[in-house]
Amino acid sequence: MAVVNRKRAWTALLTALVLAVLTSLLMPGPASAEGTSAEKSVYINTATGGDGPRTPDIISTSANNAVVAWREGLRPGNRDMGYMRYSYTTDGGATWSRPQTLAQETDQYAWHYVMLYKSGSELFAFLGRTPIADTSETDGNGWNNDGLPITATLVKHSTDEGHTWQDYPVTVPAIGNLAISGRPLKLANGNHVLPYWGTGRENGVLISSDPDLKTWTKGGTVPNGNATGVMAGENQIAVSQDDPNKLVMVARAANANAMTATSSDGGLTWTSFTADTNLPSYDVARSYFGKDSSGQYLYLYTTGTSTITRPALNYKTKRPGAAWSAAKLFADGPSSELDPDQQGTTGAGWDTYPMADEYAPGKFYVAWEFDTSRIKVNKLDISDAP
Repeated sequence: MAVVNRKRAWTALLTALVLAVLTSLLMPGPASAEGTSAEKSVYINTATGGDGPRTPDIISTSANNAVVAWREGLRPGNRDMGYMRYSYTTDGGATWSRPQTLAQETDQYAWHYVMLYKSGSELFAFLGRTPIADTSETDGNGWNNDGLPITATLVKHSTDEGHTWQDYPVTVPAIGNLAISGRPLKLANGNHVLPYWGTGRENGVLISSDPDLKTWTKGGTVPNGNATGVMAGENQIAVSQDDPNKLVMVARAANANAMTATSSDGGLTWTSFTADTNLPSYDVARSYFGKDSSGQYLYLYTTGTSTITRPALNYKTKRPGAAWSAAKLFADGPSSELDPDQQGTTGAGWDTYPMADEYAPGKFYVAWEFDTSRIKVNKLDISDAP
């Protein structure tokens, strides 16, 4: 019978445990980011057609309650179109509900974008609709392959913090390829202002003085959105730090820097776009631009200089009267989370299309897409940012 040396066995066990801990500390994992906590993959789909789960938005009703919505791809060869899904949390993002359908595709229509908005205790989801058939495309297959044209704007409405949604009829002006990619705002005069962009790089706002948000009219547009070196789109707005009666618009642009324009009359007229050297763009993807309750700007953007490669998300902050901060890492998804069956290189490893919403002073829920196979959410605290 073998004799067991208990002291030697315990020594071996302790050595193995120490090695395991050291290995876990030394092995590379997801890049950590200053001010973040509670990163979650809300939804994972490595089998969908089209360009996968993409372009999410997020809105919160409290520190514990938030809802995220995104577009789900339809079929291989499609991009920028699909059906819309959503998920919600009631425990501060620790867990998320089973995904449900916000807007289903049919044999006639699919959906291009979703943008969420909170007004009082009500939530609204603005949706852009696109036809399934398109005989104008040069491939001749009769299918719409790129989510254009956008032919209608529809709205869903929720009174239970985004758990269920109902159709909500609205009236919007006729604008070619009307795309909403920025959060609406409520101004001091009671008007709601909604940024849009459309055909010919028309960047402007829709305005509603209707407390029910059922009627929207066209406000002013930025004069040079389609100019060489500008080519602006996917615009966002915030109230200026310097003047409570001024709006600031920030837009993705065909430039190293994002474009900014201002309005001093509630969106009825706008200055021309100028490049802001503090805000990277490179025409890579939509960035998030907003302001917290203390007046601090937040800019979340995709790094890189190519729409094909979008390796990580960074963020910058700016307090009133101060300069923009240096760039800080927000997210860089690890290789262990990549879809092993990703076709080609488009979408592989992307961290892109961030949207954020403040749930407490200086504290945000942030949603973004990773790898075109995951919808992710994290919390970002900029309340102590320099």
